[in-house]
Amino acid sequence: MSDWFSPSCLMQNISSNEKQQTQLRIIGIQQLDDFYTLSYPFLTCPETIAHLRQTKVMFLMRGLPGSGKSTIVTILKRIYSKSVVVCSADNYFIDSQGNYNFNRDKIGEAHLRCQQQTEDACKNNILAVIVDNTNIRMDECKPYFQKASNYGYIVIIVEPRTNWKRDANILMNRNTHKVPMDIIEARLRQYQPLIPFYFGLFLNHEQSNYVLQEAYDYFQQTLQIFPQLKKDLAQISRDKNTAVHNLLSRSNMSVQTKILHCTMKFIGKITDQSRKDYTNYAANHLISHSLGKMFRAYIVGFTITPRTLAARLLFPDRHTWALWDQDDNELPKNESASSSSSSQIVTNDNKKSRPHRRNNKSKITTTDNLNTNDDYNTSMVRSLGDDDILLVDKVLTSNISEKISFLHPTFGYLSRAHLTCGVAPGINASQTGSDILDMIKKESDIIEKNIPIPESNDERTVMKFFGNGNCIVYLKEPIPIETIFSGYFH
Repeated sequence: MSDWFSPSCLMQNISSNEKQQTQLRIIGIQQLDDFYTLSYPFLTCPETIAHLRQTKVMFLMRGLPGSGKSTIVTILKRIYSKSVVVCSADNYFIDSQGNYNFNRDKIGEAHLRCQQQTEDACKNNILAVIVDNTNIRMDECKPYFQKASNYGYIVIIVEPRTNWKRDANILMNRNTHKVPMDIIEARLRQYQPLIPFYFGLFLNHEQSNYVLQEAYDYFQQTLQIFPQLKKDLAQISRDKNTAVHNLLSRSNMSVQTKILHCTMKFIGKITDQSRKDYTNYAANHLISHSLGKMFRAYIVGFTITPRTLAARLLFPDRHTWALWDQDDNELPKNESASSSSSSQIVTNDNKKSRPHRRNNKSKITTTDNLNTNDDYNTSMVRSLGDDDILLVDKVLTSNISEKISFLHPTFGYLSRAHLTCGVAPGINASQTGSDILDMIKKESDIIEKNIPIPESNDERTVMKFFGNGNCIVYLKEPIPIETIFSGYFH
């Protein structure tokens, strides 16, 4: 059961003069069903709600008439009442007296009106845009996915969990618009799974702007601090006909939307294998019940290579680790790597103010241990002093020397978790994770062989230059970020 829906809500404490006892309060099956069907994190998790109230999010409702969408929409409107718009094709058929007069010949016009209303809401930066249609096929949803991408909205698919949502007889009796049985049965036959291109943890627009600005600022600083780095990258820049300061840019990315993300599970184009991957991943209740939930992370550093600019991530919550389904042992790809497996989505404005920088050191703590197998030694977050870098990971003991400092990037589980902040011309964002793994190996070899390298150590960072255009920036004050777990559709 999800952590925001605790069994304690079914418990009741009763005190007496002699002792305090805990007594189970028995509830009916219908009440238990209500708990389950409405236990979405964006409806019940206070931390998630608080974050989403400051985030541009598109709730895309999905389900046939009578399945329970309206109940959820009513709750969404109440929770996100300060900035919310409900867009529905059904509204086209409601007259001035509130009567519903459906005309099958005008259904196309109704959906065009709904799409326009959605775009108007996005243009006006309404924080919660609710698309209240049946949305049972991918082609019906694509116009809304595109608008969300264009305007920097996180998409959360919301489908009722009622046990009658696929029962035509009950749906016919429950729907308020008296949709006939033949229509309901036909629509049920058209039902398609909505398979995302990938599942990820998404930053909102404000935090994406801030992280991008930090990444580019540190990139410019490293060019000044390490003359050889600038020389290495300048040679590559000339070959690519661009200035060295603009070599690693978001404008070079094949996918340019408005928000950053960390890919947790890549699905890709729809094939028999990708359908199987999606089914296996999404069938996990921990995954399905985490969609739309807020997860905290920390940016602990930035990596710079001739190909990519990235922010490295740390996840202190073990529930986040369970979402990860990427290959941490993937071999580095070359520059001709093909299709993007983790294309990052970014912003058009990196000049915003920096609201997340804090004067005090950010303290990172983990919430629990993650079970490991015999091949690994789990290294939890440690603090060796005010200026130490805080990292957490599974570490391959056979590859780690006792001489390695705590500044060393870790191997293994989640070691390649990142946000892609920029790439060189002609480079896919999928290269970023491989570059990070390659950087980890470079630093490991340098430390193992005790090879001196140029370093810079100030009150905010430790910077290391490894040669050939490769540099790591470690942050002594990790940057806290809040993310939403969802899918990316295109």
